[in-house]
Amino acid sequence: MIKFFLIAFGGGLGALMRFVINDAIKISLFSFPSGILAINFIGCFLMGIAMAQIPDFKSNLYYFLIIGFLGSFTTMSAFSHHTIEMIYNGKDFNAIIYVVISIASCLMGTYLAYSLFKSS
Repeated sequence: MIKFFLIAFGGGLGALMRFVINDAIKISLFSFPSGILAINFIGCFLMGIAMAQIPDFKSNLYYFLIIGFLGSFTTMSAFSHHTIEMIYNGKDFNAIIYVVISIASCLMGTYLAYSLFKSS
């Protein structure tokens, strides 16, 4: 039962942080939703650190941080929404670039953090 509370509490905090950070980042770089791009990169970087530092994937920290907080902090639904919105507004090239940058930066962020923080 405790894991459900930890996931819910972490998820609430993650969603709140996503809202605050996205609201604070008002810059629109090349018609990209820079807030969501930054949030997903930060979340994936933090995921890499968590993967490297949390050896027990059944621990309370795992449920709170990885499933709860980072699961709700990062957002595939907003990524999809913005991509489809660009396509419907005739910005196909921007949508393609946004998808490539989003996926590449998230994978690189996770890999970089995991590599930097993994103890031998």
